[in-house]
Parts: sequence; C-alpha cells; structure tokens
Amino acid sequence: MKDLLNKLNIVPNDIDLYTKAFIHTSYAFEKNLPYSYERLEFLGDAIVDAVISDYLYRSEKYQEGAMTKIRASYVCENALYEYAHDLNFSRYIKVGRGEEQSGGRYKKAILADIFEAFIAAIYLDLGYEKAKEVTLSIVVPY
Repeated sequence: MKDLLNKLNIVPNDIDLYTKAFIHTSYAFEKNLPYSYERLEFLGDAIVDAVISDYLYRSEKYQEGAMTKIRASYVCENALYEYAHDLNFSRYIKVGRGEEQSGGRYKKAILADIFEAFIAAIYLDLGYEKAKEVTLSIVVPY
C-alpha cells in the first residue's frame, strides 16, 4: 500500500485507517475482526459527494440541473469503480476465502465502496483539505 500512498502524495499519521479501508467484511468475519471498510465507506460517500458538489458549484459553469447530472456521473458506482480499478485497489483488498474464489477483489460494488472508504481514511487521518485534494486529483482528470 505504500506505493499507492506515495503515488497520491499521502503521508499517513495513522496507517491503520488505510488498512481498515481495504478490509472486506468477509475477511473481517474470517479473522474475527471487529471492523471492515463499511463504516468508512459510509463517511467516504458523503465526503466524495461534498467534494464534487463544491467543485462543480465553484466552477460557476453550470446551472443546478446540470450540476446534479454531472455530479451523479462522477460519484456513481461505475465511476468509483473506474477510479479504484485504475489505482489498482484490487491489489490491496483483503477478502475472505469465499469472496476471493468468486473474484470479490475485482467486483465493481466492492471496489467502488473501497474507494469511498479510502477517501474517508484520508479525511479522518489528514483532514478535509487533504481528502479534497486527493479526490479532485483522481476524479477531475476523468
């Protein structure tokens, strides 16, 4: 994971947050861990949505209806999957045996959720501005 953090210019204070962001519930269950990425994903969903909303609003190029459609296209499962896929998140995901056998580390829904969890880990570790910076550096080029 160090290579991913370096690529995104992230110097973590709490590496455990990033580790948790990549732990699927199946792995947590098998290892009897009290956590998985799910709580982080909940928070990350709101952060990604806020960052993209703010970005579109500040651009002053779009009316409300257009902003809503554009935001939806950049925060939908397909888009989040693409970001996670292009960053090779599947390399870092920890899944249980059954999920591994069914290709879980490559599933669209899981990768999309883990993208949001990862953004939440950045937010909790380094604050909103860093989460915003990383989110925009990933999303805006698309």
